[in-house]
Amino acid sequence: MRERNPELHRQRISASLAGKIGQKARCWKGEDASYVAKHMWIHKHYGKATFCENDKAHKSTRFEWANISGKYHRGRSDYKQVCKRCHIEMDRKTV
Repeated sequence: MRERNPELHRQRISASLAGKIGQKARCWKGEDASYVAKHMWIHKHYGKATFCENDKAHKSTRFEWANISGKYHRGRSDYKQVCKRCHIEMDRKTV
C-alpha cells in the first residue's frame, strides 16, 4: 500500500495549476460567465468607475460600469463609466 504524503500531494497539485489563470484556468467559462463575474472582471481590469462618460460635468458620489449592448461581452468597448442617474436612465431605455 502507498504511504500518504499530504505535503507532496499539495506540491504536485500546486505545480500542475501554476500559471493557469484567465483563459487557461480550469474554471474559465468565457462568455458563459455570470453577470456578477463579468462585472468583477471589468472592475479588476479597468478599476473603479470614476466619472460619467455621458456628461463629465455630472457631480456624483457614485459611478458605475454600465453595459452598453446588453450582451455582456468581456471587453472595455462593451462598458462605459456612468453616474448612478445615467445608469438608471440607460437601463430604462433598454427594458
